[in-house]
Amino acid sequence: MASVLAKKQKKKSNYNLKDLKTLGNQLLSSRTHINNLPLLITFISPSSSPQFALESLLSLQSFFIPVLSELPSSKSQINFEEKELSKNPELVYKIWLRAKFDDFVKSLISVAVSSQSDETLKDVVLDAIMDFVKLGKDGRFQSSIYQRFLHAIVYSPSSIDSLLDLLVSKFFKYIDVRYFTYITVEKLARSLDSRGVEDKNNMSAQEDSENVSKPSNLELAIHKIQYILSHIPPFDIKGGQSEYEMWSQSGANPISD
Repeated sequence: MASVLAKKQKKKSNYNLKDLKTLGNQLLSSRTHINNLPLLITFISPSSSPQFALESLLSLQSFFIPVLSELPSSKSQINFEEKELSKNPELVYKIWLRAKFDDFVKSLISVAVSSQSDETLKDVVLDAIMDFVKLGKDGRFQSSIYQRFLHAIVYSPSSIDSLLDLLVSKFFKYIDVRYFTYITVEKLARSLDSRGVEDKNNMSAQEDSENVSKPSNLELAIHKIQYILSHIPPFDIKGGQSEYEMWSQSGANPISD
């Protein structure tokens, strides 16, 4: 039987679950298998089998969590000069990893907001996204990931009420999640206008599934914004003191609840 390494060039559709497990184990065991990383990311897709997407997600999550604090930010990459990069291959590697992490998060968000995705998988994907929101800046709330996520939710061409229900029930109890939700949704509400609206009837089925950056209609986007705002709990003060939890400082992981 040919090894997984010998199958690198085969079509994505020809991989089986055992192949993905092997790719993930190799990635976690040695840097020599780093090329497995972009391949595994391709399986984080609404069109992938839920089992394949889950297997890839677990491997990629295990890979990225220990190294996130060592990676440069996406914005800082443009500040490195070519001369500096040529003398520092480790920095080049970390910049590449950061780009792959951004691709991974983008893929997770696309699965979360897609009407094609399995509902159980969406639950796991939501937890993964919010874990990276918590871990992205070594203990500080990673607002950029959360903003991208809310943007995709509001501008998704589908209603995704079940995803919003999960987000509300699992994470709106945290005060920092509420705060960044208010800020992000306010910006989205200000930017909404009819110029950003596309008629879903003018889109092909493929465009509909792939384009998560524009709403199918203005009313749907407004409905989502209203839903989100109406489900943010008030800031409670009991006995003269506020009682709240912060997601960025929480040690509990919803996946294990």
